[in-house]
Amino acid sequence: MPNRPQPARAGDTLNDLEDLDPALVRIHRGLTPPDLVAELADTLGEMIAAQLGETPALDLDALVDRLRDRDRAGLGAVYDAFRETLAFRRFVTAPALAQAAAQMTGARRLHSPFQHAVFRMDLAGEAWRGFGWHQDFAYNVMSGTYVTAWAPLTPTGAHNGSIDIAPAVSGRIHPVEIRYKRDAAGRRLATRDAFISERRQADFEPHALTLELEPGDVALFHNRLVHRSGFNPGPRHRYSLQVRFGDLLAPEVVERGWRNRRADGFETFKALHPELIEHEEA
Repeated sequence: MPNRPQPARAGDTLNDLEDLDPALVRIHRGLTPPDLVAELADTLGEMIAAQLGETPALDLDALVDRLRDRDRAGLGAVYDAFRETLAFRRFVTAPALAQAAAQMTGARRLHSPFQHAVFRMDLAGEAWRGFGWHQDFAYNVMSGTYVTAWAPLTPTGAHNGSIDIAPAVSGRIHPVEIRYKRDAAGRRLATRDAFISERRQADFEPHALTLELEPGDVALFHNRLVHRSGFNPGPRHRYSLQVRFGDLLAPEVVERGWRNRRADGFETFKALHPELIEHEEA
């Protein structure tokens, strides 16, 4: 049955792992229907072609490369607007995905703020787009059991950076450093990250395991799971969607009026765990 979490066996990639804690990580093979995967990819390609004034091509990467070379801001506009498409909303609200999230969170009513549903393009060769070791709790601050659904539109594995996870060191929320993102030239961007503190980053390397996923697969992981996305050496780009699901009726979120992370602020996390802020860049 395609929608059941798949067991893993011991090894270096998720295809070879065994005995992962299902409270931390669950892999659902083929959870997203092929027609929806195709609709998402086609929609993205048509948006890029429209920006270029061209007829949609079969090769999505070629379209991305042409728009990036001609108009990087235009590619950014596609990146932002893709979240506003009906195809993206179909993915976020897909019944099978909601059912899997409800089973993992134990929620009777799901909480899924749309601002925490994101699209990513990890372009080949752009090392500055890598994402350091972190836990999602600091970023979204929903219910204590909330999960992230991570779904690729292209094959994803060690060959193109993928997602590394470290479940063996995910037993607690780790201290963070809140710093501004930087572009390829090191210039400060407007948004910030809350990676686990720099002094701890190397500690997770011996525990790193790499997700191996195909289009249609969905990885669900607990907000406490230590993970990162790696540098994509190429030659193909990597496209993925991420959605967060929590328990709408959990006492801790009801008590704070469903307040979660807004825009780029980490105020809710700082209010809940001031002791875990090791540094905040002004």
